[in-house]
Amino acid sequence: MNAPDAGLAEPLAAYPFFRSSDAEESRQHVARVFCPHELRQVTGRRPFASRHNMLRLHETALNYLTYGTDVDILPGRLESFYLVQMPLAGGADIRCGEQAVLSSPRLATILSPDDETRMRWQHDARQLLLWIPREALERRLEEHLGERPDRPLSFHLGLPQDEGLTRSWCRMLADLAANIDQCGADWLRFRPTVAALEDCLLRGLLQLHQHNYSDCLNAPRDTGKPRHVQRAMDYVQAHIEEGISVGDIARAACVSVRALEEGFRKYCDTTPLAYLRELRLERARKALLALPGRSESVTDVAHRYGFVHLGRFSAYYKARFGETPSQTVGRARRC
Repeated sequence: MNAPDAGLAEPLAAYPFFRSSDAEESRQHVARVFCPHELRQVTGRRPFASRHNMLRLHETALNYLTYGTDVDILPGRLESFYLVQMPLAGGADIRCGEQAVLSSPRLATILSPDDETRMRWQHDARQLLLWIPREALERRLEEHLGERPDRPLSFHLGLPQDEGLTRSWCRMLADLAANIDQCGADWLRFRPTVAALEDCLLRGLLQLHQHNYSDCLNAPRDTGKPRHVQRAMDYVQAHIEEGISVGDIARAACVSVRALEEGFRKYCDTTPLAYLRELRLERARKALLALPGRSESVTDVAHRYGFVHLGRFSAYYKARFGETPSQTVGRARRC
């Protein structure tokens, strides 16, 4: 992933949180969003010029932050949250517990809440940040394990942006910010869409990036029994218009996420989320057939049923029904 040109518009520019040329004022504003910390300007060669944009999603929050000069940031232990820091330009020296990396547009980082953290951001560091409540990740970890973790979840500090399994995850986070910049945030009012997107990001982080439970998650497990799969299917059908996640489905089925997924693969030749998507496509088709004469648009219907990417919605829809959503609406108008 190449660093963006300095002339490009900054991410989340429509959602400014603060602008400041004063280090102490900036420290106070940033502390309101993240946690108390020390902020020190390293040299006076470049003026202090912080810019912070922020948009709350559902459980998480997207941020864009830059300081315009070299700064030391000493938050200590984050305690209540994880923080993904994805440099778009510049870099930073990050130390978290016993780990240390020099982050860059090729290497993002994730800070774990129980590790002492110290950072030096370079003057040209422009970072996209994902704030993740500790509880949100730990809950999903417990769902995947099928039992309560016996020690804190701790990630490998370096998160590659341009290689390996995490490349696609970083691309997804960057695409989310770009989607908001290009299309606005009106679609965030559709709870199923936001919940599904966040769930994909958080579970993807657990599954694609290394941490101290990676071996446990990758170990083989017994598959769920057919009654568990049927219980899951019944739950999905009853909650199709809600922002349900694979964790919600697993809890309703009384099995772990991994056991649920293996049960669906064995007995249904699909996955829980693919099954949910198929049901939502069927509901979306019914809504589209009833669309003529109503105030909703095809986009509204897609977002209502959890499809944030309209191109993928159209592709899924055409593969399932042999026509595009617009063709369905056009045919309904002619009837």
